[in-house]
Amino acid sequence: MAPILKEAELASQNAIKKQRNPHTFSPNDFFKTTTEIKNEFSKIIASNPQEIAIMPSTSYGFASALNNIKSNRKKAITIENEFPSGYFALQKWSTINQNKLMVIKQDDLSPNEWNNKIIESIDENTSVVLLSSVHWMNGIKLNLKEIGEKCKKNGVFFIVDGTQSVGAIPINVKELHIDVLICAAYKWLFGPYSMALGYFSEKFNNGSPIEESWMNRSNAKNFSSLTEYDSNYMPSANRFNVGQTSNFILSPIMLSGLKQLNKWGIENISEYCNNLYSYLKELCENKDVKFGDSIDTSNHLFSLGFSKDVDSKKMKEKLEQNNIFVSLRGEYIRVSLNVFNEKKDIEKLAHVLS
Repeated sequence: MAPILKEAELASQNAIKKQRNPHTFSPNDFFKTTTEIKNEFSKIIASNPQEIAIMPSTSYGFASALNNIKSNRKKAITIENEFPSGYFALQKWSTINQNKLMVIKQDDLSPNEWNNKIIESIDENTSVVLLSSVHWMNGIKLNLKEIGEKCKKNGVFFIVDGTQSVGAIPINVKELHIDVLICAAYKWLFGPYSMALGYFSEKFNNGSPIEESWMNRSNAKNFSSLTEYDSNYMPSANRFNVGQTSNFILSPIMLSGLKQLNKWGIENISEYCNNLYSYLKELCENKDVKFGDSIDTSNHLFSLGFSKDVDSKKMKEKLEQNNIFVSLRGEYIRVSLNVFNEKKDIEKLAHVLS
């Protein structure tokens, strides 16, 4: 998780205080902050605010998308060690729709070769491709541009889990031909746990949500006419909002995080992390630590490569004893860098590794 920003902490405290006097809430309070969240997030991914939905998790977003995809084709595609939420969602969809689920393994392939293997597997028999923008275990970048182009060429639905990169590196959903992008909020978006944001392309404008929330109807803002039962949804992706979208406690945290990201600028965040990553590589140049090529591996999230006789679990314990906190994902020691890190953190990491 990313740390909660000081401004977000204050905003959530004020939100809790307001709950003491619920009679002060107006109908506008139910929609104002969610509208601002969609506006801020759409800037980050270069989309339209109406194409954004607010959800409780990535699994909710995947279900919302996949429930609106019907296909007589033969196969769906994901990648080896994809995060469980995406894998299980696509596995269930494949079983229901009688598609074979293809898991593209990396084996001993380089990241570039693995990407080529993924692209080559997409053809006119493919229904859906679901994968992460950056591999959550080791930071390998997936070639979203070429994968998206191949999906568009063959009429394939392209679903991306952007949790590990959106907010840390620039992304344009239109240019990448992404049909659905789902992001958990608590990592690079500086948002709260139990909230996710999703982009749904125009392919889903007439889709059916997995629940029928009153807040998603076109007359929702007129509280006195709710029982007129308007069958029309709000436009575009608004229909996929989770019920009780307003979430008066979590939404201010989410909005604070997104506003700060847009103030900093995603390009600037990416450059800052890249400088720290390059500095770590420089410090470890003569040590037995391997780094992936920057073309293939993200600079904000990456794994450290060691010789086979190094015990990853013990290495992680040793780092934590020195107040350095990394993640163990499989056998990968995964390092995450963000704006709250400084050169002194990198120097300490390099020293302990030595």
